[in-house]
Amino acid sequence: MNSSRRDFIKISMMGVGATAVASSLYSVDVFGGNIEDFNYDRPGLKRFPTYCDVCFWKCAGWTYVDEKGKIKKIIGNDIDTHSKGRLCTRGTGGLGMHFDDDRIKTPLIRVSKKGEKSVFREASWEEAITLVASKMSDIKSKYGAESFALLKHGAIGSHLEHLFSSYGSDTVAEPAFAQCRGPRDEGLKLTFGETCGSPEATDMRDSKCLVFIGSHIGENMHNSQVQEVSEAIDKGVTIITVDPRLSTVASKSKYWLPIRPATDMALLLTWMNVIIFEDLYDKEYVAKYTTGFDELKEHVRQFTPEWAYSITDLTPKMIRDSAREMAKAAPATLIHPGRHSTWYGDDTQRTRAIGILNALLGTWGRRGGFYFNEMSCPEIAIHKKVSLWKTKKKLAI
Repeated sequence: MNSSRRDFIKISMMGVGATAVASSLYSVDVFGGNIEDFNYDRPGLKRFPTYCDVCFWKCAGWTYVDEKGKIKKIIGNDIDTHSKGRLCTRGTGGLGMHFDDDRIKTPLIRVSKKGEKSVFREASWEEAITLVASKMSDIKSKYGAESFALLKHGAIGSHLEHLFSSYGSDTVAEPAFAQCRGPRDEGLKLTFGETCGSPEATDMRDSKCLVFIGSHIGENMHNSQVQEVSEAIDKGVTIITVDPRLSTVASKSKYWLPIRPATDMALLLTWMNVIIFEDLYDKEYVAKYTTGFDELKEHVRQFTPEWAYSITDLTPKMIRDSAREMAKAAPATLIHPGRHSTWYGDDTQRTRAIGILNALLGTWGRRGGFYFNEMSCPEIAIHKKVSLWKTKKKLAI
């Protein structure tokens, strides 16, 4: 691992103001000691498979427990495609919740009245479960099972959904989807007829140019993607980061575009203008796999870099140079779709613009771009036409 990759991983792990050490990306001994000093063969030590649920990546790992039942060490599982044998500091730090003195270890039942200061007493699991079941039965008998609603998220959601199915209620929703990647996925469906998955089907380690706009790789600690970006840095990838602040990945970028907040769409439309009118797009790919190119071309004609300057605070040279860099590396270019899309406004249309840029550069289904690894051939045949224009709402700022 060269210095640039090592620095990227260190900074990614540490975050703002953190003091974590680089070794904790790989494993942690929660009772102290260096990684090299840990004795895996000590008497009484047992290994158990586990996975991390601190985030949706769900990296697999191994937990080492001593004869007293205390966790002594946790490491990543080498054959796991998410962790690749490494856990991030979010995963290893999650053990702090397990050992926290203030962690709730028994059920608590409220004894105070409504409007009063909350007071709870400890209860057994049998008492707590019986109380919850009786309350659920009362609600069902008085108002019907469907009156009891479940708003779920995370791994526990599927178990609760099974409970509600048995209970007789299908009043189940996952609002986190709409608040996270839902608008993004809908935008990609409108453009490509399918989503990019979760985790995203991106081939960043083989990319020659990575573009991050509203995607904070290195700070959101999506484990495998941080590792893939670090590998791409080793290979000399060109990184373009659009962010008002000098983020972790911006510090490793050839082009850092400190855009005015909430003007992403203006930049995306202007990039399309440059790529189309400078004949930088993949003509064969566009002709074979897309619809609506002529309409798109006419629509973005007005969105020149000079037009975008007063809106985005990015100079025409910055915009043109970064667009040309993407085209030069295509099709091994990836404009990353991001994830927490509702942070940026109407992200269904914003994601459509990101998808269209990828289509213009011929990156969907190509190594170094959006690549679905379950496909065996290096360039997968796209059976559905990519819609560059046909949608309920035009691409506009």
